[in-house]
Amino acid sequence: MLVDVWAAWCAPCTALEPIVARLAEGYAGRVEVLALDADANVETVTAYNVRALPTLLLFDRGVLVERLSGAQSLSQLTAMLDRRLAERAGGTAPVIAPAPAPRAADHGAVAEAQALVATDEPTVVFKHSATCSISIAVKREYDAFVAAHPQVATRVLVVQKERPLSNALESILQVQHESPQALLVHRGRVLWHASHRRITANALDLAVKLAASA
Repeated sequence: MLVDVWAAWCAPCTALEPIVARLAEGYAGRVEVLALDADANVETVTAYNVRALPTLLLFDRGVLVERLSGAQSLSQLTAMLDRRLAERAGGTAPVIAPAPAPRAADHGAVAEAQALVATDEPTVVFKHSATCSISIAVKREYDAFVAAHPQVATRVLVVQKERPLSNALESILQVQHESPQALLVHRGRVLWHASHRRITANALDLAVKLAASA
C-alpha cells in the first residue's frame, strides 16, 4: 500500500499528483494507492512522524517499509515499487523503514527556548523558512499583524539559522515542527498554534485577543 500524504496548499503535492495517479494505474492489482489529506488527518500524520509534504509512505503487510519526502520522479518511484515487489515475490521479509534520527540536544538553545516560552506576556513566535515560497508569502501576514500590534511581544525564528532553537521549542512545547509556523506562548504553555496558510493577520489577531480575555 502506497500512501500519498498531501495538502491542498502544497504546490509540490500538486506536482506529484499526476505521477501518483500513473502509479495507481500502472500497479493496479499489485499496489493499493491511497491519498491522505494531512490537514484532515493530523493524528495519523503525527503518528507516522511526517515532517514534510508531500511524503509517500509504503506499507507491506502492515509494516512501514519506505518513506520518501519531497519531489519524486516517476522513475524513482517505479524503481522503488519494483524492488519492493521483487523482494515480496522472493519471500524476503520487509525491511522496516528507519524512523527519523533523534535530534541532538543543544543546551544553549534549550535554555533560550525555556526563557522564551516562560514569558509573563503572551508572545508570538513565528518559525520562518527563508527558502520556502509559502513561508515568504505567509510572513507578509505576520508582518502585517506586527505592524498593527506593536504592543504584542513577537519573535521571528529563521529555521535555517536557528534550527537548534526550533528543535528545542518543539521538544519543550510538544508541538510538531512545521515551517512556516506560528505559536502563541505564555508562561510555559502554547495558547494557540497554526501553520502554513492558516497563519493570517486576522488569525493572529484573534488568538492574541482570546489570550488577553482568558
